Amino acid sequence: MSPPADPPILVKIAGMRWGVRSAATLKKLIEWMWLGEETGVMGAEWGLWEREGESAAIADAVKHVTQGGGGLLLVEGEAGIGKTRLLEEVRAAGVEAGARVAWGRGTELESEFAFGLVRQLFEPILADEDGRGEGQWQGPAVQARQVFAAAGTAAEPVGDFGVLHGLYWLTANASQDRPLVLVVDDLQWCDAPSLRYLAYLLPRIDDLGVLVVAALRTGEQVTDERLVQHITTDPAVRVLRPHPLSVHAAALLLRQALPEEPDPSFVAACHRATGGSPLLLRELASTIAAHGMTASDANATLVMDLGSKAVQRLVTARLHGLPEFILAVAGAAAVMGDHADLTAVAALADQDAAAALDAADALERLGILRVKYDRHVPVLSFAHPLVQAAVHGSLDPAERAVAHRRAAQVLTAAGADPERIAAHLLRVPPSGDSKAVADLRKAAEQATARGTPGGAYTYLRRALEEPPTQDQYLEILAAAGQTALLVDFQAAAKHLQEALDRTTDPVKRADIAIMLGMAHLYQGEGDRSITVWSQALSQLPATAQDQRRHLESSRLMAATFIVPGHHEVLPSLPELRRLPPHESTSAHLLDCAIAGRELALAVPAAVSRARRALTDVTTLVEEAGGDVAIPCGWRALLDADDDMAMDSIQAAIVEAHRNGSLYALVPAYMHRALGWLLRGQLTEAEATAREALDVVDLTGADIVSIYVRAWLAETLAETGRFAEAEQILQAIGVTTSTCPPGPFYSPLVALAVLQRMRGDSKSALDAALQAGQVCADYDIRNPAFAGWRTDAALAMQALERDDEAREIAAEDLRLSQQWGAPRALGRALRVNGLLTRGNDKLALLAQAITVLQDTSARLEQAKALADYGAALRSVGQRTEAREPLRQALSLSTRCGATLLAEYARTELVAAGGRPRHVSLTGPEGLTPSEMRVAVMAAGGATNRQIAQQLFVTIKTVEVHLSAVYRKLGITNRSQLSSRLPASGQ
Repeated sequence: MSPPADPPILVKIAGMRWGVRSAATLKKLIEWMWLGEETGVMGAEWGLWEREGESAAIADAVKHVTQGGGGLLLVEGEAGIGKTRLLEEVRAAGVEAGARVAWGRGTELESEFAFGLVRQLFEPILADEDGRGEGQWQGPAVQARQVFAAAGTAAEPVGDFGVLHGLYWLTANASQDRPLVLVVDDLQWCDAPSLRYLAYLLPRIDDLGVLVVAALRTGEQVTDERLVQHITTDPAVRVLRPHPLSVHAAALLLRQALPEEPDPSFVAACHRATGGSPLLLRELASTIAAHGMTASDANATLVMDLGSKAVQRLVTARLHGLPEFILAVAGAAAVMGDHADLTAVAALADQDAAAALDAADALERLGILRVKYDRHVPVLSFAHPLVQAAVHGSLDPAERAVAHRRAAQVLTAAGADPERIAAHLLRVPPSGDSKAVADLRKAAEQATARGTPGGAYTYLRRALEEPPTQDQYLEILAAAGQTALLVDFQAAAKHLQEALDRTTDPVKRADIAIMLGMAHLYQGEGDRSITVWSQALSQLPATAQDQRRHLESSRLMAATFIVPGHHEVLPSLPELRRLPPHESTSAHLLDCAIAGRELALAVPAAVSRARRALTDVTTLVEEAGGDVAIPCGWRALLDADDDMAMDSIQAAIVEAHRNGSLYALVPAYMHRALGWLLRGQLTEAEATAREALDVVDLTGADIVSIYVRAWLAETLAETGRFAEAEQILQAIGVTTSTCPPGPFYSPLVALAVLQRMRGDSKSALDAALQAGQVCADYDIRNPAFAGWRTDAALAMQALERDDEAREIAAEDLRLSQQWGAPRALGRALRVNGLLTRGNDKLALLAQAITVLQDTSARLEQAKALADYGAALRSVGQRTEAREPLRQALSLSTRCGATLLAEYARTELVAAGGRPRHVSLTGPEGLTPSEMRVAVMAAGGATNRQIAQQLFVTIKTVEVHLSAVYRKLGITNRSQLSSRLPASGQ
């Protein structure tokens, strides 16, 4: 059927329906519209079938967030199963409940655009119509401002952690006045920095009143497998997996879509052809309608051919016969990607703005595009990623490449964000285009400024492929290698090795070698690291003292703690010790590394050297970031029981938050966890270790997790949670029968402690001796660093190997006396006392108590008191035994050492004493974190201010204050000052 030559009524309807703005465009549309109406192409609204369980879960989640809770709801399933439709239910429910709802979607084109998803979510909030957007930047949120900065805006670079922390507080600010619902479609294509934001937010989300609902398409390659898995496997995530529709639901859908009642066999054929996928069923129904096929039994056999490519066929059918300008706009929109500005699409399609908007309106009526307005500017998105893929896939590959290159040019002319331009260049074959190299480098600079090294590396790697000019190549190569150190160690080693091979200047070679060695070290290729550093040292001129110090610090640290057997590094130690003090960063790093080596050898001079190196730790962290030599200084001070250690670590954490470096934050967190463990603050140790693991998971620095998990496992063992401790060690491959090669001295010591406390002396001895062998491989002798000898001696005693036990305990005492730190010495005296008979036993145990008295090693002091009291009771001095046992019970209870507390209680009862209830009240009952919060609250700081200054959540502050009020017997913060010590300690 043909339309009339000049149908006035149709013209009028078309003008009203399509919003057509030009007579020429209207004329082009008339014939196509007539055909479209006749064939039933136009879409319809679709119902939601067999999703009662999912709808109930959505309602519960929205209700929970309106009541102040939070969480993450994951909708997981194959393409077309109805995930997006459920997200729309979330949006509607959130709006109805009065929540602020933000929507974003990952796309394949923008998977390399740093914080693309985050920007989709928060830009509308920051530009909201009531003008409160500026207030969202209060407090640390300002650290995330660079994420949203306009192209070309000058700003100080912000480190990766600084941005994440800023985004967390931006989220907190956005949810302060009402609940916030963040809806994320196609999580699998979200850019890695946005995924990292979600991973950082997830463990803190319940404190904020924020609900994240994300849809994940299964069977697709994801942007970052590790981060997606980290997010989706969190125990707090609730997963919804919509099932395919039943035959009954398929029949209901077909009845809605088709003009006649479908026959049962036809419904069954449609269900088989689509597998019950709601999207494919809808598109198949539209395709059937477009072909004028009746839904009869006779046509059932024809359905499979239509259904196999329902979406592609539908898109093709809907685009078939359209005017060329509409097809051009559809193709340009597919190339530009979601959230494309109409002006840019029009330029790419070679259309004027009015014609492009007419085409967009027409495509929206067809269910191809969605047209939204951002501050009165039309923005185009596709109705579904499958539709965009179908349109994009219909373009000839050569045409696609040309279109993406032209898209980059269009965006450049419009002054678009450099990373949006680079997203198109990543899809264009290399052609030696100097402009493309410049654009990619500009995008890398912006990604670095936004704290997204992964994006920066992607752009630099692509710039190398273009390739750049010979003069530029080496500079970009070195920059790519340095940036890759933060995201891909293997790629970093490849680029840095090539840069090293192309460089002739020995000083520049040294700078590259420092980074190359670290890339090898992080990959577990420590031997290659030391070789690279040693070769660079041999080629350095005498004047390059700064590079020399840095290279020496790196290889000395590695040879001491990570790479065994490199004794050729050690002869240089006396010469390095004699180097005069110097106020350079490299000199301080070398001092830290020397202190680490001296710690391993139990040389007390390590302490003064570490103190000198860490005097200005803020500057050191600012300039050296996460250099692995810095923790050597902290470890020397921690194992010397020097109070400067925890102060230095806290200052480093503050600086790492300020400059935003994840790689500076990880070692600081992990060593603070160790510090609390050594002090016997087990609650603090566990909380900090878990916080450290959260940060480690964001970096993928697996070698670091070895130490954090070891100290967490030992902490859990001391609290009597053996199964949890065992699981923690199993996660890094350490069991009673297995242990990977490498620096596993700390996990093996933790395993020895665990098994000994369990009563499995044989396994404890095996683990302790294996730890001793690993320490011997590294020439680590100091008992303060790895106390395997004490565990071995106690296990030997339990196995009635007393002579061996006394021999190894005596060696432990000799080395502890050489080192001189009270915790290790007190422990050695205690263990030697336990292995001795008669009066000498009591004397050694009493001496241990004296050494440990008034030190920070509270747990070790509690153990000495308990063993001394038990020894007194065993020789009949029951009255004298009671006081040390009471002290042991009180101390161990305050430490959280449940097994030790039970041991002290049992001995006290056997000594005829009555155990008094140990009340964790009063100022002395406050943990260090509770004390810090209490002092700040007493000084007038609000909960939000305290959270921001201590880098914790508001909910954490509230929990701490509740505990403080309970322990101090008060009801509000106005009473704090009168109950706290004057010093706040």
